[in-house]
Amino acid sequence: MKILYISSLVLKKNSSASIRNVGLINGLVSNGHEVSVLTIKYPDSFQDSYLSDSISKDVKIYQSELKLLSKYLSVQAGKKENNKKTNNHNVNRSSVFRLFKKIVKDIYFFPDTDKEWVSMYNQTMFTEHFDLIISSSDTKTSHFVAEKITRKFPGSMWYQIWGDPWNDDMNISKLNKIRARHREKKMLEKADKVFYVSLPTTEFIKKKYPKMADKISYLGRSYLEKCEGIEIYQQEEIVFTYTGILTKDRNLFNLINKIEIYNSTNYKKIRLNIYGYVDPQIETKLSKYSFVSIKGSVEFNKIQEIYRESDILIFIDNSGGTTQIPGKLYDYFGTDRPILALVEDKETSVSKFVLSTDRTILMENNQESINLEFLKNLKKSYVMPEFSGSNIASKIFDGNKI
Repeated sequence: MKILYISSLVLKKNSSASIRNVGLINGLVSNGHEVSVLTIKYPDSFQDSYLSDSISKDVKIYQSELKLLSKYLSVQAGKKENNKKTNNHNVNRSSVFRLFKKIVKDIYFFPDTDKEWVSMYNQTMFTEHFDLIISSSDTKTSHFVAEKITRKFPGSMWYQIWGDPWNDDMNISKLNKIRARHREKKMLEKADKVFYVSLPTTEFIKKKYPKMADKISYLGRSYLEKCEGIEIYQQEEIVFTYTGILTKDRNLFNLINKIEIYNSTNYKKIRLNIYGYVDPQIETKLSKYSFVSIKGSVEFNKIQEIYRESDILIFIDNSGGTTQIPGKLYDYFGTDRPILALVEDKETSVSKFVLSTDRTILMENNQESINLEFLKNLKKSYVMPEFSGSNIASKIFDGNKI
């Protein structure tokens, strides 16, 4: 089958969605499909060379250069660098001005900061017919681009893959929630099939749109590569690793307090390494703990090495009852490292899904529930083949759920 795969996040650095998309694209190729990819060309400093090298050489890649997006990203990068140099995370402008800028940004950049892609995609590539068009968010702009392209190929099927529910996404503003409420339903109605990478989200969306339930399925998210590491406890310290964004919605301090107690009573200490963006206020609080190291963002190939040398991988669910599952959990499924899953409540749909995988040590994220006694009998775990790119890709066509 000839497939056009559309996503804005394929080769972008430090993006869980990029890892998911490359894994699925390679999975489609391994299942015998002919795949072309339409994506965005980010500035070189934002492109992940390892992901570029990892994508199958049988894939044709078409990249759209977006001048406005590149300028926006350069400005944002400059602000971050300036904050580092001045060691000042507070912007010396009034809160009213900052609010005004945010509102203007939300109004103009819809559905996302890459909105110009809808009119600037590579139209010259369409000299051949595609049997299937797959659009994959994030960003949601991917679906808007696909919507235009499907008009050129009225005989093609259109499958949509969603990482998060749009209208209920915890990361978008109230203004954009109002706009998304209407556009989400309209977009879903136009698809031949719709997939969500979270089982709880799939169930939620089916209940939200019962008339479309028959064409909505759970796909799952694949890991990119299998990663098998060293034996447990081979290093001077017990290495706990957390990867991903760390904000107020993901509380790591309950675990840190338990580690502090553990280290005070045990000869072999725990070292907690954090990779990814950390909220400045949280970073300040973390700085007082000598056993916590903030490593910053790293490229995917380096993360694989980090996984191999970790004794425990840490997963924290999102607070607030959301059905979204942080993508890092699926990357962890591609390793043989034990996974400590800290959840807000064991009875939520997300917690029940995590528990059903039988792959994690699951605890509620509070002082009373976190217990490090499991370290006494810790061993290597196993890679979950059901979340490989090839296996997930096959589910697109057979309709079966993992």
